[in-house]
Amino acid sequence: MTIRALAAAFFLLYGLLIPVAAPAFMEANFFATQAMMGSCLVISVLLWSGRALLLNILIAFYVFKVYLIRPYVDVFLPKLNSGQINYINANNAYFNPSDAAVVYLSLLSLLLAWLFGLLIAQPKKTRVVSPPWIFRWMDQIVSTANFRFWLVLILLAVLTYTPSTEVWQWRSTGEGSPLFAFGLLNMEIIYFACLAVFLVSRQPGVRKASPILVVPILVSAVLGTAGGGRGALFNVMIFTFLYWIYLNSGKRIGTRDLKRIIVLILLLPIVIFSGLSAQLISPLLRTGAGVADPGIIWGAVLASLDVFNPDNPLVTTVYFGLTELLHRVSSLQAQFLIMNDHFINIPWESYNLLQSMMRTINDLVPGELFPNMLSINQLFHHIYFDEGVTYSSHMWSIQGTLYLYFGLWLSPVIVVLMAYAVGRYYPQWGHLAKISPTFALFWIFLVNDLIENGTFERIIPVDVVRPLTSFLGVILLVKLADMLFAATRRLQPAPLGAS
Repeated sequence: MTIRALAAAFFLLYGLLIPVAAPAFMEANFFATQAMMGSCLVISVLLWSGRALLLNILIAFYVFKVYLIRPYVDVFLPKLNSGQINYINANNAYFNPSDAAVVYLSLLSLLLAWLFGLLIAQPKKTRVVSPPWIFRWMDQIVSTANFRFWLVLILLAVLTYTPSTEVWQWRSTGEGSPLFAFGLLNMEIIYFACLAVFLVSRQPGVRKASPILVVPILVSAVLGTAGGGRGALFNVMIFTFLYWIYLNSGKRIGTRDLKRIIVLILLLPIVIFSGLSAQLISPLLRTGAGVADPGIIWGAVLASLDVFNPDNPLVTTVYFGLTELLHRVSSLQAQFLIMNDHFINIPWESYNLLQSMMRTINDLVPGELFPNMLSINQLFHHIYFDEGVTYSSHMWSIQGTLYLYFGLWLSPVIVVLMAYAVGRYYPQWGHLAKISPTFALFWIFLVNDLIENGTFERIIPVDVVRPLTSFLGVILLVKLADMLFAATRRLQPAPLGAS
């Protein structure tokens, strides 16, 4: 059995077992459960077909994470005290059977439309081409990883570093120190590029890259966890897992693959532990305690590591922490409010293509070219809660954006057209994603945010402009270092797998 077939079988079996594993949820949410089971079947067919595989892997993971684990988010609820239960129920008050039926049936219709569009599309025969030059240069620079690259990486890491206390202060008050290079250099994408190059270099026939390439992203994940980032280590593990599945999708499962899957399962408790630790730290940063005394933060981190201490708050509240994490991962509030028209201020007055472009321009240029506009981080609370906030992390989702732009019935038609276009041109795109790790990384991040966030205001600045400017900055600085240190062998752009 191939890895792709195993993934398809997993979703099929998962969908069939929902009525058995979650009978109470099914009884309370019958139509939503039927739509879940149908969605599992469609995802299974998508993965089995092999069409637009990388995109379907990303879609499958997103739907599983956000929509399909919902029957099990309250599995630890009986172990919580009354105060904790009231807190969870208050945050989950939006979830009800009638609204759930609308959201999940809409999800099923979009998945069916995506499947239909891919199946009717005849892949266009195109000549094999190389990735765009910026990705070829980045592949070559990172895979070579000489001392000039590490010098540039360390220099940029220092220049772009922002203490977590400042990040939380900005989220609370909107005030913070000016960002280096106007925030156009995102080192996180460079660290993930190192990881992507290392993963591709493990494939047969590709020259091996140094294992040291995984160090930057691991250090960043540790610092991110200490800064209250619940998903810092989780994102690293998930990217590794999904990209590995794509690279090995047609391969039959062998002993080595089983060992890797076992290692991944063994690492899962560490990832969960990091999320729980960050969950304990974030209130300290949110309230400003870490600003007054940064030692408090590291004290909380070290205290959470002592799992054998019965007074460790992480241990004493582990079931509450896990329940909160599950609800955070399966966050559907935005979809429920959007799809069921639970708005206070009319969405179309401020969430439209024209104002989206204006907010995007404001994000890209210094100052505000269009003053007195709510940012995308403020808009959701304005529309659905009539509240003014500095920062909100609500994800609109592609489902929500399609509904606001095209309505419930036209959205599947738009998805069919999108899937048809993807099906026509995907083979060349998929080939480039296998031979160029930075090309794949760029598109994985972009597509994931398109599905999960669904707003132009995030996709264009965060997933298009900043990755490209970050790649360009590293390339120029490494070339400058080549001239300063008189490199005997000049780097030439080439795909990582090229001979």
